Amino acid sequence: MSLLGIIYSKVRSIHGVFLCMIVFFVFILTGNTHAQSKDSTAITNIVRNDSTRLLAIDSNALALDSLAADTTAKDTLASTNKIQALEKRLGIKLSPDALPSVVSSEAADSAVLDMGNNEFYLYGNAKVKHEDLELNAGKIMYNQSANLVTAAPLSDTSVKMKDRPSFTQGSEKFTYDSLKYNFKSKKAIVLNARSQYGQGFVVSGQVKRNPDQSIYGLGNIYTTCSLDTPHFGIRARKIKVIPNKVVASGAANITIEQVPTPFYLPFGLFPIAQGQRSGFILPTYTLDDRIGLGLIGGGYYFKLSDYADLKLMTNLYSKGSWMVSGLTGYRKKYKYNGSLLFSYAINKTGESYEPTAQQTKDFQLQWQHASDPKSRPGTSFNAAVNAGSSTFNQNNSYDANLILQNQFNSNITYSKQFIGKPYSLSVGARHSQNTGSGLVQVTLPTVAFYVSQFNPFQGKNSVGTKWYEKITTEYRFTGENQLSFYDSTFSFDNLAFEDFNNGMKHEIPINATYNLFRFVNLTMGTKYTEYWLTKQSFRYYNNAAEGVDTIKNNGFFTARDFNASIGVNTRIYGMKKFKKGSLRGIRHVLVPSVNYTYTPDFANAPFRYGYQTIINPAAPPTYLSPYEGSVVGTPGFNQFGKFSSAINFGLNNNLQIKVRTKDSTGTKNVTLIDNFTISSSYDIARDSFNWNNIGVVFSTNLLNFININANAIFDPYVFSYAEGRRINKTMVGNGTGIARFSNASVSLSTQLNGKPTESRSNMPAANSPEYQRLMAYGGYNDYADFTIPWNLSFNYSLQLSNTYQAASKKDSIQISTHYLGVAGEITVTERWKLIVSTGYNFNDKKLQMTNIRILRDLHCWQMELATVPFGPRKFYNFTLGVKAQVLQDLKLLRRRNYNEFVN
Repeated sequence: MSLLGIIYSKVRSIHGVFLCMIVFFVFILTGNTHAQSKDSTAITNIVRNDSTRLLAIDSNALALDSLAADTTAKDTLASTNKIQALEKRLGIKLSPDALPSVVSSEAADSAVLDMGNNEFYLYGNAKVKHEDLELNAGKIMYNQSANLVTAAPLSDTSVKMKDRPSFTQGSEKFTYDSLKYNFKSKKAIVLNARSQYGQGFVVSGQVKRNPDQSIYGLGNIYTTCSLDTPHFGIRARKIKVIPNKVVASGAANITIEQVPTPFYLPFGLFPIAQGQRSGFILPTYTLDDRIGLGLIGGGYYFKLSDYADLKLMTNLYSKGSWMVSGLTGYRKKYKYNGSLLFSYAINKTGESYEPTAQQTKDFQLQWQHASDPKSRPGTSFNAAVNAGSSTFNQNNSYDANLILQNQFNSNITYSKQFIGKPYSLSVGARHSQNTGSGLVQVTLPTVAFYVSQFNPFQGKNSVGTKWYEKITTEYRFTGENQLSFYDSTFSFDNLAFEDFNNGMKHEIPINATYNLFRFVNLTMGTKYTEYWLTKQSFRYYNNAAEGVDTIKNNGFFTARDFNASIGVNTRIYGMKKFKKGSLRGIRHVLVPSVNYTYTPDFANAPFRYGYQTIINPAAPPTYLSPYEGSVVGTPGFNQFGKFSSAINFGLNNNLQIKVRTKDSTGTKNVTLIDNFTISSSYDIARDSFNWNNIGVVFSTNLLNFININANAIFDPYVFSYAEGRRINKTMVGNGTGIARFSNASVSLSTQLNGKPTESRSNMPAANSPEYQRLMAYGGYNDYADFTIPWNLSFNYSLQLSNTYQAASKKDSIQISTHYLGVAGEITVTERWKLIVSTGYNFNDKKLQMTNIRILRDLHCWQMELATVPFGPRKFYNFTLGVKAQVLQDLKLLRRRNYNEFVN
């Protein structure tokens, strides 16, 4: 066994102890989280002194005489110039020891002036302002001779965090217990100071503040917990804070619930600079039986400019697997924004000498780009690219949704809307990849040119009242070039021009709408389509080879088709009003329509776009198109060997009621049936079976609560059970009913939500840098909103068909799809949340992939257990980490992939 394998086995043996420690921390040590969050009077136990202790500060740590004015000659000159300018403005002579700027003060209780000692006292919500400095405290004493101000709470008892004295100068702000500040030297001595730098807090028992606003602290804790007594922190005896740069410390110890842990740091550096900065990203560890001990997520972050950044990361495992990723984000206000992610991974399972050992290579490319419509009105460039190897998510993801994803799609589009012109242009590329079959389709380029609808016979100053002026037309051009291949066999070396499938299409629809007898709408239309194609294929049965042969021709071929239609429709309203009760009225709207369509036989002269052939020697000859499979469509509407002359019938229904509102001050409309349509058609050109199937479509959002969509197909012809086939007799008129059921489907969905509680969400603001970072990675997958008490959603689908059983000579209802999906979440307590999604397949009588997430809000920490507990894709992923991004690497991970459960 290799050295790394030995190390891995040792680490794995003690990993269970780690998990026990984690569980102990979560369930025991954090039991007081809820209480602390509600009681902010808890006092940090770093150092707690009343205001009288300020005069007894250890001179070896922070000497009080350092508060004496030790200004340089340059500072003295600047101060003198300010005093002279003030004397000139006020018109009076100032004392040599006067401050160069005015000191303003106020107090809610009282102000006392001691002339003998030249001291000034303020009591009750006292405030002192001097230049950019603002001091708030319960009581403040100012010694004018020494230019020294002393501040402390009004009482020596503990005060709430929000009521503690505060010190503000420029961008710096901190709270404290007591403080001495020299206006001349701008130095300060502070007890129990608490400062916030971004997402982090520095709590110091004793602080010396220098004129450059740098800070030396004694007895310190750095934490991202906002409570007065933090749940955790990095404790260091001495620190130095350089404003807007870094917090540096000596040897430090990680403490949890005021309990020291065995984890020590030789030194600490905590960046507090605002905005983006380049720097290292510390990795976290994981254990995976397949690939060993791993360090994941390590790398380096580059701030390339104010408009772009780059994040390079790598995963390394003890058994030889690795992955590298690069993520770059870019954004230019009012211009564009986007992100690009590329990952490459090599996964090795098993030792090299084992027969089951294998190695896979995977990659993934994701690109998102959006142009701002305000940058160039009428022009846009957008991209959404998602491509990769078919096994990337299965081998490198712990997300249940990604593991089940079997389709990659990409779309890149440039569009141009010509301002003031009726036409537009779109150029793009598409990509579609099925990870199950391995089939990849790349369409490059796609070109679309569109001329919007216009009236060709309408005069410039006409109002469009003449019949010919109501004729409208438009023009559409489409061109595509497509390549289809299987990802396992593709090679650029074997790529030839004949492998591409391309074509162009021109469409010109012509329509006109007229009003007859006020209530009837008459619509006429036709559409002419021209095809330019480069391939023909003819299929026939080869008796000698006993198989189907194909003859392919490459070149330039043209084809065209058209059809025509004319139809009428109207609206019929039925209404019933009620004077009493909560029901005020019912309205039923019927929309009957009749439409006639004609499509010629495109296999006959002069078109000849279809040929007659034999594919199955046991079946009669059939017509096929030599252009089947064209990327721009097959010419001829599949009318080969026959023409279509059909009359289409339809009846659409809509039902609404009007009810009184709950407060009886008004009414509201409620839709009971959004759409209920019955349709069929009669083809005059057929010699038999002229009636087509009867289709029924139903949809509604019942009481704005349940979405219902259903459709059914019925056969109007008699079915002979003795012969096992349809016969050319309609059921109506033959005493056997109206129509025979063929197939149907129904789907129901609904979502229930609890009323949100008081907002306490830990999601970042939409305009924050953290929000932009999360969106670059795909959204809020790792965030949970604890303000939603519960929500529940159902999704039910059923598909069934009527199948003739030859053995019993009877119909049998076959269920092809019968599925119920359930997803929901519940906030069990204020800080516990359970999220579950599952489904049940009634056909297989099996539960589908069930994903469970258990989240625990630990105030400044968050715990999550995500698992698929059973099935072929079972796994679990345990994470315990600090919420704040500044300490995002302070976390514990434990993962186990579904491959590890395979015996």
